[in-house]
Amino acid sequence: MSHGRQLSRRELLRWIGMAGAGAAAATLAGCATRTPTPAPTAAPTRAEEKPTAAPTEVPPTPVPRAEGGYAIYPDTKGEITWWHFWGSPVRRGAVRRIVAAFNTVYPSIKVTETFVPWGDIWTKAMAAVAAGSGMPDVLVEDRPQLFVRAKNKVDISLAELCNRDGIDGSAFWPFTWAEATVNGEPYGLPYETDIRVLFTNQYLLKEAGLDPEKPPKDWDELLAYADKLDQKEPDGKLLCAAFWPTFGNVGLDHWIWNNGGDFVDKDGNPTLNTKAAVEALAWMKKWADRYGGKANWDAFAGTFGQGAQDGFMSSRVAMKVDIAGYMSFLNFYDPRTPDKQRLLWTASPIPCAPGKKPVSLSGGFALSIPQGVKNIEPAWEFIKYATFVGQASWARDTFAIPTIEKVAREDPVLNAEPKWRFFIEAMAYGRPGFTHACYPSMLEVLGPALDAVWAGSMTPQEALDEAQRKAEAEIAKNKAAGAC
Repeated sequence: MSHGRQLSRRELLRWIGMAGAGAAAATLAGCATRTPTPAPTAAPTRAEEKPTAAPTEVPPTPVPRAEGGYAIYPDTKGEITWWHFWGSPVRRGAVRRIVAAFNTVYPSIKVTETFVPWGDIWTKAMAAVAAGSGMPDVLVEDRPQLFVRAKNKVDISLAELCNRDGIDGSAFWPFTWAEATVNGEPYGLPYETDIRVLFTNQYLLKEAGLDPEKPPKDWDELLAYADKLDQKEPDGKLLCAAFWPTFGNVGLDHWIWNNGGDFVDKDGNPTLNTKAAVEALAWMKKWADRYGGKANWDAFAGTFGQGAQDGFMSSRVAMKVDIAGYMSFLNFYDPRTPDKQRLLWTASPIPCAPGKKPVSLSGGFALSIPQGVKNIEPAWEFIKYATFVGQASWARDTFAIPTIEKVAREDPVLNAEPKWRFFIEAMAYGRPGFTHACYPSMLEVLGPALDAVWAGSMTPQEALDEAQRKAEAEIAKNKAAGAC
């Protein structure tokens, strides 16, 4: 690995100001082992190259004082490709702004950002790594799956690079760093997280005679609201629905959590058919029964469009669970009510079972380097920049929550949005995605269980008993094979 100088605090702030980082400067700390490694006071310059001086004249940047820094190498040269799945107008524009800002600091690194659909990006990347060619230099990874990627040697360890450049994990939300490390080594830098909340269409609540500022707090209230919100034609066809338990960004796993359940016990044994899980699935079945079956709901959902014509923005569905980033689409499309007024909406915690506390998934991604990449140095410079500097810009555009906790809490532009503080406070009841060392995709058995219940071919207890048997069998098989 080549080495570069450690920036002073003053030089670091000047560099960030040139890059347009805003409040991201407050958090430059970053990655390596669970115990923070102080950045070196000095580092040797690259062999046979003069150190690149920091900019001497930059406009002032209104940011808090930086607590530390890490080594950058602005003279790095090369060409890299970055695969991501952010193709919407909001997110693709945000991607390009990060690349453009990066090139003001790294003019000799050419970045080709490439959109690869969500359903294809990781299978294509793994196939390319297996073939030894065609992989991107930088890949957006699903953070909870990094321990599998490390085991299967899909991505490289970033530990040496992090240690060299004075980066540790102290700047990140702790759970994001835990997800990104395997046996103490990072396999990606955490990039964006989220929190799922209930979005409520104030227009529809007001039209139904409900207080638009008071969304339902639990499952009982949600069903009571639906009694006033649902609208059907005489033949049962839906005109307006209060809610659907998988409409948005939510599923059976969330509802089990919100009934006090979980998926494994303290010894790692599956607990998919507990009373809490069965009750959650039975509650979801009530919604299918209310709307005449899942097929009837699917026909209704098939009438939704894209953008401002989605089910929520078009005032066809009164409430949905989605990530904080959905706010960026609401702002971008600026939807209107049926009477042509601006649509007002409320964000609130996910409704939980009566007597329980709300729980929400905080998912997210990481920027990683696949095995076999030749341009590691320019790829690494881009990953550092995008994570520590670019995330402020990314969050301002997309309202994804930065994994750099100080940026999430203190960025002045983000906090100028009145609803931003709610999302950050909601992180207190967020939890990371679930994975199992012996069955990384264990929750895939919940999908067939839900389908069987909605189809009426199994009761909730029968469906989850079957899911439990499948999970136990798969874990036992993997243990016997020494795979975990």
